[in-house]
Amino acid sequence: MSRTTITVSEDLKRRLAALKGEKTWDEFLSELVEEALARRIEAVEAFLRETSDRRDLSFERVRLRLMDDEAGDDRHRRPH
Repeated sequence: MSRTTITVSEDLKRRLAALKGEKTWDEFLSELVEEALARRIEAVEAFLRETSDRRDLSFERVRLRLMDDEAGDDRHRRPH
C-alpha cells in the first residue's frame, strides 16, 4: 500500500493524536471516516422518512447505494 502525507496544523495534529490513542493513524482515520459516513447516511434516511409523504415512492422502497468513485464503479447508475 502506498503512503501519503496530509498537512495539518500542529494544534489539530495534537488534538487528533489525543483522540487516536494507541491506534495507528490508518485505523483512527478510517474510524473517523466510517463515523462521518454513518452520520450522513442517518441524516439522509431521516430526511427521506420526513419527506416520504411528498414522493410517489415510499421510504421503505428506496434503496441507497454508495459508489466507489475512485474505482469508476458505475454499475448502479441509470443509463441516460
